[in-house]
Amino acid sequence: MTRPFNTLSRWLLPLFLLLLAACHPSGGKNSGIATREVVDMAGRRMTVPVTVKRAYSTRPGSVTLYAVAPDLMVNRSLWMTDGAERFMNPAYLKLPFSDGSTEEIVKLHPDVIISYFSINAQSIDQANRLSQKTGIPVFMVDMEMKRYPEAFKAMGDLFGKQEQGAKMSAYIEKWLLPVFDKAARIPETQRKRVYYAEGNRGLNTDPSGSFHSQIIDLVGATNVAQVGLLSGKGMSVVSMEQVLQWNPDVVIVWTGMGPSMTTLRNITADSLWQRVPAVREGRIHQIPYLPFGWFDRPPGTNRILGTLWLAQLLFPEVYHIDLEAATEEYFTIFFHRDLTDAELREVLHPFTSGDAAQGQSAQSKP
Repeated sequence: MTRPFNTLSRWLLPLFLLLLAACHPSGGKNSGIATREVVDMAGRRMTVPVTVKRAYSTRPGSVTLYAVAPDLMVNRSLWMTDGAERFMNPAYLKLPFSDGSTEEIVKLHPDVIISYFSINAQSIDQANRLSQKTGIPVFMVDMEMKRYPEAFKAMGDLFGKQEQGAKMSAYIEKWLLPVFDKAARIPETQRKRVYYAEGNRGLNTDPSGSFHSQIIDLVGATNVAQVGLLSGKGMSVVSMEQVLQWNPDVVIVWTGMGPSMTTLRNITADSLWQRVPAVREGRIHQIPYLPFGWFDRPPGTNRILGTLWLAQLLFPEVYHIDLEAATEEYFTIFFHRDLTDAELREVLHPFTSGDAAQGQSAQSKP
């Protein structure tokens, strides 16, 4: 009499377990972990834990992820300027340096990978392949500066950091968006002509259209470099003759050499560079670089400060930016660090008495 019941149980029990797995929030893939569906900035759908606890960042996203959710980071992917460690949280400095190796990512056990690219078919394919290799969802964030409010909201929602995302977006609306608006109204005849000096001798640069020099365009200036656009790391090679022919109104110097300011020193001590009126007359400026370069490398949210700095430097009569207030507020929100008065002066004017006089005096000469 018990055999029919046992037979029925053998059929019903597996069916019940299947139904239970299907109804579980995780869909049966990660037992015990509730999940949700999210959509990244490329329109890609994926499943992530309801509460994301660990996040991996590809280059150049460490700066942005540090701003949104420093407590969730499992890696660093960028080297800082020498001497910049004191501006960062000690917990961040202890994170392992990892830059995209599949094996490294898997060993760090992130819940999600944050990928920062200009979103296009190629970058989407790369994100899909990375997700397939690691078995970890890859959430794409557009690094286009004009989309920062969308990016901050997307990341705030993903990590449950909506309040922090809102603070970051409010900063953009207060300080950065007005720059974009005013830049579009600067007449062509009034646009300062800028040369971006990179490399050890200043004879590398990036033309208009490169994300490495994007800030020049965004503030309403003209990038004088007429050279081929190099993808990736950029830094097209130019000659001294070309720079003389372009005759820029202003020369800005990259931050790749950090506090040694090798490029600035080499340019201001070079007799050939003295033939460039902007250099000879002191219209050469070292871009600030603490704790990351303000202009690019990395092309992350650190560029916000670089945009404000260059806008005020070139067109003070247009923008009227209180750069000290903007910098203090930026460090508080994006670096979770309140600056002292001495530190504020240091990050805005990274010069010492031993540096080239032209570099020092250039701070007050647009």
